[in-house]
Amino acid sequence: MHTRRFYPAALAVAALAVAALAACADGPVAPTETRQPITQASPELFAGGEGIFQRYVAIGTSISMGVQGDGVYAATQQTSWPAQLARLAHRELSLPLIQAPGCSAPLMAPLSTGKRTSGEGAGLTFLLRQCMPNEAGVVLPAGNVAIDGARTGQALTATPENPDPGHATQYPRVLAPGQSQVTAMESQNPKIVSVELGGNDILGASHGIYAPGVNIVPVSVWEPQYRQVVARVDAAAKHAVLVGLVNDVRSFPAFRTGAEFWAARATFAPFNVAVSADCEGNANLMFVPVIVPTAVGTGAFYASNGLGQYTLSCTDIPGTEDYILDVAGTAATNAQLAAMNVVIRNEAQARGFAYFPLGALYEDVVTKPAFNAITVMTTSQPYGPYISLDGIHPSAEGARVIADAAAVALNSTYQLSIPTSTGALAYFARR
Repeated sequence: MHTRRFYPAALAVAALAVAALAACADGPVAPTETRQPITQASPELFAGGEGIFQRYVAIGTSISMGVQGDGVYAATQQTSWPAQLARLAHRELSLPLIQAPGCSAPLMAPLSTGKRTSGEGAGLTFLLRQCMPNEAGVVLPAGNVAIDGARTGQALTATPENPDPGHATQYPRVLAPGQSQVTAMESQNPKIVSVELGGNDILGASHGIYAPGVNIVPVSVWEPQYRQVVARVDAAAKHAVLVGLVNDVRSFPAFRTGAEFWAARATFAPFNVAVSADCEGNANLMFVPVIVPTAVGTGAFYASNGLGQYTLSCTDIPGTEDYILDVAGTAATNAQLAAMNVVIRNEAQARGFAYFPLGALYEDVVTKPAFNAITVMTTSQPYGPYISLDGIHPSAEGARVIADAAAVALNSTYQLSIPTSTGALAYFARR
């Protein structure tokens, strides 16, 4: 039995194996409606947030930065949830716009191409990917200072000169020399700040290992860092909205159980991939954006080299980055998410800040259809209209849902009247 041996050439030949299937790809998501600029001010508009959002700064991670399909550039930045929130309040948030194809470029749809929109291989290491400069006229820092991959401690201290090593190329595209996200916020004398942090502190679990102090920031380390960020925000601005995390890691579309792989085993067959019997009834979480394309590429490699059928196993190998999270790891991840959410909610309550959770999108709106490997590899929306091609980050439509949730939370806390894109969503503010 051939199991879990990944070959470097695998992804390069994946497209050849599925070219015939790619013809059934879905069409792209329709862009969100472009709102016309406000030409006349009125008390109602200021009650709707226009005055507050005159100086708005967004601190955060890739979700706030506008990453879609594991890449970011001007078009995705312009549909980030902070940018959409500002437009709801009749303002334009200044953005550190990055020239196309981005830093790095998003994945190309469908995933069967095995490429990014830049033409680079989908699996190319981040620091080796092309990183385009800012668009002409961008002055740093802009209002959105969120950076892909940022942990909470890095929002406090990481600068272009001392960046997060994994995303070093992005820091000079977002921050002025010597600035961290927090000091960039302070330098802009903001009236309102959004803080979306914490997800990357626990993101290592997606690699299949829950190891606090190794690939997970323990709550005991994270909590004082988060409280310091919020204290600095409180000292700089009168208004803020804190963004909580999801309650259950299983809510991300990128995660599917081994049992779901087993139920969909027939959809792997066209890719020369067999699903192992150890997947039947298996509750381990499989990280689809890595496991499925890798299995498909390996199956193509096996076929082209006469090695027979590749067998995909759902058994976790303890201590390895196999992108399979076992039941104990899932429970531990969810326990930490719960503890972090308590801290975020308590900080919001104690300081009189608005609060809403990312669960407003991932748990209240996103649904998971029956898993299908063909859909993952050959359609442009394998995770539905609200989630981008990487299975984690929101699409423009998903970012719209988050912006609406933020607006409702701000309205509830500060008695504003920021309109939402689809009407009242008060349920999100009460969570």
